[in-house]
Amino acid sequence: DELSYALGKQGTTRKKLEIASGAILQYVGHVAFIAGTLKERRRCKEFVNWLLAQRRGSVTITNCSSRDDATEMHIPENCKGW
Repeated sequence: DELSYALGKQGTTRKKLEIASGAILQYVGHVAFIAGTLKERRRCKEFVNWLLAQRRGSVTITNCSSRDDATEMHIPENCKGW
């Protein structure tokens, strides 16, 4: 179930999403409520979408170099674990 996945054990995933985005994220039933500035809410929604997308496969962040909340790094192929 996606809600259980987004919530995490004892709400740990939800708390991580809150810390990373700066927003407040609460689930009521099967609805997510996000509070904060517009930028925080947008970032939180994006993080939740990425989290749920990774259940279906690999996620690539295409605009990483233009984001102020991330650092882009090149990892050589011989250093990857898969």
